[in-house]
Amino acid sequence: MATSKGDTRGPARRRIGSGGTRHRERRLPLHRWVRELAWRHVVAVFACLFALFPIVWIVSASFNTVSSLSASRLLPEATTLEHYRSLFDDPQLPFGRWLFNSFQIAFLVALLQVAMSSAAAYSFARLRWTGRRVGLMVILLVQMFPQFLAFVAVFLLLNTLGEMIGGGVQIPMAIFGAIAGPALVALGWLGYRRAEGRGRWWNGGVIALGIFLVALAAGAASYNVTLLPGIGLNKAGLIFVYLGGSIGVNTWLMKGFYDSIPMALDESARVDGATDWQIFTRIILPLARPVLAVIFVISFVFIYNEYILASFVLRDVNSFTYAIGLALFVESSQTLTSEFARLAAAAVMGGLPIVLVYVAASDLIVGGLTQGAVKG
Repeated sequence: MATSKGDTRGPARRRIGSGGTRHRERRLPLHRWVRELAWRHVVAVFACLFALFPIVWIVSASFNTVSSLSASRLLPEATTLEHYRSLFDDPQLPFGRWLFNSFQIAFLVALLQVAMSSAAAYSFARLRWTGRRVGLMVILLVQMFPQFLAFVAVFLLLNTLGEMIGGGVQIPMAIFGAIAGPALVALGWLGYRRAEGRGRWWNGGVIALGIFLVALAAGAASYNVTLLPGIGLNKAGLIFVYLGGSIGVNTWLMKGFYDSIPMALDESARVDGATDWQIFTRIILPLARPVLAVIFVISFVFIYNEYILASFVLRDVNSFTYAIGLALFVESSQTLTSEFARLAAAAVMGGLPIVLVYVAASDLIVGGLTQGAVKG
């Protein structure tokens, strides 16, 4: 027995030793590493420096005490925050308001585009109805025409809507609360009687909201409730125009992703008694989180930086977006020569929301791709 144990340990030691030797032998010599792998590292470092150089230059210029473009340096001799303060101190150029307008419009439009496109893509990908193929082809053909062809029609349409419902549709709080409050209470009570567990919490919240509206109708009867915002040459009109711009492309992208999800999941859910809405919300949407996050980020970045259509529709300085406001800095001949640092500060501040949205959505993109659709 001792001999057999010794024989067992001996080859094990030899295997460990030989494994370490083989691991050392797999290392490339220095001359081969330089010839085969070093150039790849050089190319990667050069690409990173090439991409980061403009960003570093703009950030450095925004903190530079020298405002002139000709005297701007990559490493400033002294730094200051005065250029950032000046962006928010000028009442004639409300830069903070422009940033808020851009973020508000881009976030709302991206969110609504994802919701509308996901529902449309589910209809085209999973449901079978007359005219489905024709509808897909019509959406594709409409996207082939450039948006510039519709600028005059969009302007005339928004101008007409502004004359008709420019102030929006409003009703007194007493009427709105007297109608919506009891309706919510009745709806929540019916759902509360049928629901179990956590479902009762949601229905209880609906009942509480209905009671709150009834209380508002009694205590704040003089206030008005806006049912429909004023649509015209303003932010509301711009949002409606943006909504119809990219729904076709997003619908095609989501449909292609939905087609990759196995139909067996839908069939299994239908066997268990699930409706189309339950399949869409509980099966398809959780599995489609990667494409939803990608479309949200793409839509947000595009709308946030869009300039032509926004400058065509918006007329009030306080309703301008960040892109229009930044163009006002560039249009001034004095800005690029003597106030380049202020322009750089505006560019840095305008880029922060895009970075924050991308970082917030990156986990959904990466995490969603690593989740399987079928459990083994």
